[in-house]
Amino acid sequence: MTAPTASTRRPTTHAAPRDWRNAALCRDNPDFWFPDGKTGRHLVQIRKAKQICRTCPVMQLCGQWAIDTRQEYGIFGGMDEVERRVLLRRIRRIEAPRSDRKWVRILRDRLPEYQGLVAQGLQARDIAKQMDTTVQTINSVRRALEQQDLAVSA
Repeated sequence: MTAPTASTRRPTTHAAPRDWRNAALCRDNPDFWFPDGKTGRHLVQIRKAKQICRTCPVMQLCGQWAIDTRQEYGIFGGMDEVERRVLLRRIRRIEAPRSDRKWVRILRDRLPEYQGLVAQGLQARDIAKQMDTTVQTINSVRRALEQQDLAVSA
C-alpha cells in the first residue's frame, strides 16, 4: 500500500462537518489507514499515515468523528486506536463531576454501611460484592477516608 502523494491529493477545501470526508486526504486509499499490525513495516505505515493526517484540512473533524463513533481500528485524526482510547478516558474523567463518581456517592450516601462491612473484617472484594460495586470503587473509598484522616490529624 502506498501513501497518497501531493500529486494524488485533491485541493484542500473547508468542509462542512457533514461532508468532511470529501476533503479528507485519506479518501482515495482507505486501506492505507488500517495497518495490519504495529511492528516493522506496519509501524512505518502508521507513522506515514499520521504524518499525512497532520496536513489534512479535516483532521480535527475526523478525529472527533472517530471518538464519537468509537472506531476500534485504524488511523483517524492523526491518532491510532490506542491513542483514541486514552483520550476518551481522559475526556470522561474530566467531564465526570466528582460528585457523580461512585466512590463519592458511597461516601455521601452509604458511609455507615461501608464502615459496618469494614468493621466485620471483610476484604475489599467482599465489600464490593455486598455493596454491588467494584473493588476499584471500594479502594477509592478507602483511599479517600485515609486521606481525610491524614488531613484531620495534621
